[in-house]
Amino acid sequence: MTVTRLPLHTCSYTEDVFHLLGKRWTGLLIDLLLQRPARFGELHAAVPSLSKRVLSDRLSELQDMGLVEREVEAGPPVAVTYRLTGRGMGLGPAMDALRVWAGAPVDDEGRMLPYSAVAHQESETA
Repeated sequence: MTVTRLPLHTCSYTEDVFHLLGKRWTGLLIDLLLQRPARFGELHAAVPSLSKRVLSDRLSELQDMGLVEREVEAGPPVAVTYRLTGRGMGLGPAMDALRVWAGAPVDDEGRMLPYSAVAHQESETA
């Protein structure tokens, strides 16, 4: 019996997602901003191996995609805070699933444990 194999097709939506999220540091920046809004310096301090130029480029790309918004607070000194938009926050469940897939700690029902619970467990075993 001959098996007919249909041709494979890429999904343009998946292609768009990985064009953006597949860039180095982008997923990590989204993960950081899922924790809370942050200033440029805080993001750079969280990932010191990321150059300021690339950080600026990635944040601009995320803004262009409507995932991040930039809020300028009048100074002195002027402060800029980056936060995820509603669309950016929508990536939370996908990021949670990726963390669990990568081996992040989960509870008995398979739900990812919040960072605070994991830190508390680690301090008890130390």
